[in-house]
Amino acid sequence: MQTKTIQPIHVLFFETETSFNNIMQYVRVVAHRLYQEAYRKKLEVTGPIYWIYKGADGNPETEFNLSIALPVSYSEAELADSEFKLKYLNPFECVAGHLYGSWQGLGRIYGELANELATQKRIISGENREIYLNMDFDNPENNITEVQIGIAR
Repeated sequence: MQTKTIQPIHVLFFETETSFNNIMQYVRVVAHRLYQEAYRKKLEVTGPIYWIYKGADGNPETEFNLSIALPVSYSEAELADSEFKLKYLNPFECVAGHLYGSWQGLGRIYGELANELATQKRIISGENREIYLNMDFDNPENNITEVQIGIAR
């Protein structure tokens, strides 16, 4: 586990309210459209896909805010005809860990990070991020995901 502060990141993003029961409709679909839109608007992609959860508590029925974001270089591109928006993600203080392999292991990583935070008596901010460093849908054992749990200052 590593504690770090993530500096602001400029992103092209999609945002919705959902629950874990309904989240599968966004998997692969939104990221694909984000990459297409970045190409269409001539935005330089500067990093991997982020999934940002605000208010998710692990309960499959709890509604929370989900942002799916693609880091892009700063641009004043006109997005009036786009389903997406541009913004800077705020600085983010977090603890981070890596999952190597299938996303079925995400619960374990979150549990390890949460236990470490409890041991350190740190307060969770309510925002978590997953950065998909490598996604291999045919061979999930090749996935590399960084999990970040926000810490209140």
